[in-house]
Amino acid sequence: MIHKISDLCDRIDAIKFQADRLREAKYGPNKRSAAEVQALIDDIQAMCYTVANDKSKYQKVSYLEGGQFQE
Repeated sequence: MIHKISDLCDRIDAIKFQADRLREAKYGPNKRSAAEVQALIDDIQAMCYTVANDKSKYQKVSYLEGGQFQE
């Protein structure tokens, strides 16, 4: 799993942001080219792929003074 739950949530937020951009590019008043729309689709799919394929076990990480961490 991504290093922290907050990192996973941040990735989901980024996907949502790109999805909103895609909707605006496709259906908004200033429509974008088919190539730009496809690039946004590809980007969203790639982000979803990385989230879906992150199968490692989540481990809580605690940080010590000085920036070092302990598991």
